[in-house]
Amino acid sequence: MEDNVRIGTAASNPTKKSAEKRAVTMGNIVGSIILTVLLLYLAGVRAFVLPMITFLKDDVAIMSLVRLALFIPILFFGKEIFLRGFGRLAKFSPNIDSLVAVAITLATATSFYSLVMVIISREEYADRIHFEACAVIISFMLVTDYLEERMNKSRGSTAEKLSELFPKNATVSRNNLEYSVPISELTIGDLILVKPGESFPCDGTVVSGRAGVDESLLTGDTIPAEKNAGDKISAGTVCRSGFITIQAEVLGEETSLGKMIIAARNAEAVRKKDSAIYAHLQRSERLYSLCATGVAVLVFFIWLMASKDLGTSLEVLERMLLTACPCAVGFAIPFAVNAAVSRGEREGVIYKSPSALEKIESINTVVMDKTGVLTVGKPFVTDVIPFGTDAVEVVLIASSLESHSTHPIASAVLDYAKKNDIEPMDCDVFESVEGFGVKGVIEEDSVSVGRADAIFINEFEGYATVCQPLSDEGKTIAAVTKNGSPIGVIAFQDKLKPTSKAGVERLAKLGLRTIMVTGDSQGTGESIAQEIGVFDHAENVSPSKKADMIRKLRYGGRTVAMIGDSSNDALALAAADVAISMKDASDVAFEASEIILLKNDLRDASSAVRISSETKKTISSNFLFGMVFNAVMVPIMAFSPFFIQNPTIDAFICLITLAVSTAAVLISSVRIKKMDLTVTKE
Repeated sequence: MEDNVRIGTAASNPTKKSAEKRAVTMGNIVGSIILTVLLLYLAGVRAFVLPMITFLKDDVAIMSLVRLALFIPILFFGKEIFLRGFGRLAKFSPNIDSLVAVAITLATATSFYSLVMVIISREEYADRIHFEACAVIISFMLVTDYLEERMNKSRGSTAEKLSELFPKNATVSRNNLEYSVPISELTIGDLILVKPGESFPCDGTVVSGRAGVDESLLTGDTIPAEKNAGDKISAGTVCRSGFITIQAEVLGEETSLGKMIIAARNAEAVRKKDSAIYAHLQRSERLYSLCATGVAVLVFFIWLMASKDLGTSLEVLERMLLTACPCAVGFAIPFAVNAAVSRGEREGVIYKSPSALEKIESINTVVMDKTGVLTVGKPFVTDVIPFGTDAVEVVLIASSLESHSTHPIASAVLDYAKKNDIEPMDCDVFESVEGFGVKGVIEEDSVSVGRADAIFINEFEGYATVCQPLSDEGKTIAAVTKNGSPIGVIAFQDKLKPTSKAGVERLAKLGLRTIMVTGDSQGTGESIAQEIGVFDHAENVSPSKKADMIRKLRYGGRTVAMIGDSSNDALALAAADVAISMKDASDVAFEASEIILLKNDLRDASSAVRISSETKKTISSNFLFGMVFNAVMVPIMAFSPFFIQNPTIDAFICLITLAVSTAAVLISSVRIKKMDLTVTKE
């Protein structure tokens, strides 16, 4: 049973440690920004004659030491930038971090040298100290890191939520005594007692008792299944009514639930691959970094050969590298994603991760569960057929009995009675009979509401023909009796949501193939499929077969989004490229999903795709502009000695460059909030 313990243990996250190493605290950001502002003020004192304490203003050496004192903590706050940057260089895979690390390291090294020269009375070197420009860049990088971390918060695991369906303890009967033991101590052959509200800890067979068992985890059916001696029970299903004893046959990872957990883990491991757009941007970063550094080094040697002045040549190299740092590129993704998330919330769409926001744009197939996604997810009265009386009496007796029950069928009857102004009567005697239904006495009449196949037997067998057309439509049927004779039947069926057909149509207009899958009968599935107009449909599909279907679609070249809302959809959600659930989904489905539709409205799925498409375009344009803008500034700085006579304004040039490119990225991202979601995919 040690395997069973492992099921309940959260899978380790291999990226967790690296994420913690990269973590940027708000304190670091605030501290860096404050110190940077002070450094910029000191630069302003030198360049623009701003007010300052006299002895600081007049004593260049002390002023330079103060600048150093302010800059050292900023270097400490940004140490991870250097670790990442040089780490990528060591792997011959440079990126923006690498360019920033090289630029700041070079500028800091020459600034320290210049500081030493100032201290030994070479005051002209004070203008070659670039602490301010380095501080501006580090502060920008810290902010972008922080925004990126906020977007990549960890989310719950499907496998972990499925593991929680295993009860912690089970009541075992041994030697005619009952014991509560941890499920890790169960053995095959144990007799396990399960009460209403408890979940089954293993797969087994009913030995004694009757119970209504919620098997929605496996079938999606919201109506509890009646279980009697000899029937099979699956781990994770829940006893809703009655007391039952089962004999344990399969434990831990070998149970149906255990296999679902393993499958969910495997599916999630496959799905956690690098984002396509991130990979593309990383390649662009690498190319830009190499080109910018190469051009700067080339210009350095040209200046050195032309001027024979190492100091001036280094000054040009530093300016070019510092200007080449496209810190606004760090905002390209956070700004666009934050704008998209904000727009999604307005539309009732929640993206739980940046990867989901990106991936849904590329889907071409949408697989959707029927119950809870296309339909409301609970039974409603659809037909009342009386025998020798009227429909009012049939509903009156049924509602009077069902007012004492908590079964989903009871709720449907009571809702129907209320809508038709039928007031239930007092029930003098009430009894819930496992495997049958409910019985009672109303005004001295013996009445019952039960399974049609349990009532229409022997002399009443002929009534069964009335039920056949209803059964063919996939409806659940209950028979009502009075003083031992049938007086009518009530049929129940889930209802299609009023927005489902429009939701399917919108997805089709985006060029997406829509497929409905359900565990219900063929008749029920076909009637719903025809009404809403899906491209394809499949019935009598188990949870594992749903996942297999999605895997086959993916192997066939389709990019699949799965929309589900119950625990039995967990495997399919984990197997899909993008997992979507409704707001009222079960905990397992909710955690398995990457996108939540808060309004429980299928129409919002098309909005999720449109927002994703616009966001992807915005990220690419932001990234391109950030690099192009800085790339244009780099050659301009190659001639900086001719037009920058006061090197102390380098920090302000850096700041202005970053501000302009960042503002452009922000304006571009804001467009997502105003986009027209009625436009379809081109």
